[in-house]
Amino acid sequence: MNIVKKILPPRLDKSKLIGVIAPADPVAGVCPEETIKRGYEYLKSKGFSVTEGRSVKFLTQKHTAGTALSRVEDIHDFIKREDIGCIMAFWGGFNTNQLLDKLDYDLIKANPKIFIGYSDVTALTTAITAKTGLITFSGPGVISFAKPEPFEYTWDYFEKMCISPQESLTIEPSQNYADDLYFLREDDDHRIKKNNDGLKIFTPGKAAGEIIAGNLQTLLILNGTEYLPDITGKILFIEEDETSTPAHVDRFIYQCKQLGWFNKISGLIIGRFTEQSSFSSKDSLEDILKDHLSEAKFPILYNVDFGHSDPLITIPNGGFATIDTEKKQIMFRQAVV
Repeated sequence: MNIVKKILPPRLDKSKLIGVIAPADPVAGVCPEETIKRGYEYLKSKGFSVTEGRSVKFLTQKHTAGTALSRVEDIHDFIKREDIGCIMAFWGGFNTNQLLDKLDYDLIKANPKIFIGYSDVTALTTAITAKTGLITFSGPGVISFAKPEPFEYTWDYFEKMCISPQESLTIEPSQNYADDLYFLREDDDHRIKKNNDGLKIFTPGKAAGEIIAGNLQTLLILNGTEYLPDITGKILFIEEDETSTPAHVDRFIYQCKQLGWFNKISGLIIGRFTEQSSFSSKDSLEDILKDHLSEAKFPILYNVDFGHSDPLITIPNGGFATIDTEKKQIMFRQAVV
């Protein structure tokens, strides 16, 4: 087995820029200008300057933010720039996997930076970690800070992981969350918040191991390629978007079972699903877990603060986590230097 030595990226400080990319869906002409501006203003309020990649500003080709090569060139340009400390996706979408066989992994390895995003962008972060050993991050995109009333919880965990790291970071559940489609309302200047029940335990236990973190169907499309790390002994952090119904999630979880993933991993952490996924007491996530994971020998937690609702934690992909369900505790080891 080829073991890749881990590389911790330099922590982000205010002397460095945040470079924004669109590795999947277009931003220009799709996202309202005022929303884009709001995200950048939030980052500026935290003391950081932003520079946009061409994929964000100009390049649109059908359903993607430019050709695969143009999106890759955006990333390469930012990697080469010494004034950029973090490469953050604006948002996700589809088809980030088109970039993976075109990236210069030697360039990335020689110039380690923070890569962060969620959803489809986890194809990029997972591939980079698999190919280079660089710890990447499943966490906020610019859109996370561009919504009305952005959650400070999201920024706090980004800061604790990537800016002012702690030797070990214990994850505390948020007090409330939002999954409302605010952009469809006339009164779209605020979020409708709900009380958070906190993390829930399906299977008790303890675990410690390296992390693989990503959108579930995105990780599944990497299966069988060189871009998915060996999952043996790993703690798997998975989430799904608001278009994924119980039927979709049932299918994805069962595919994991058929692939033998659940015979290999040491822990499973599932992010919070949104209301739009339409889970209910009659068709619940717990039912799916009972059907396919009732005999699991590893700890399983769910309703954790990541996924397609707000707020969300920042997860070090390729980093190290410990789980203790008796303490209802998830802890991350420091992942930047």
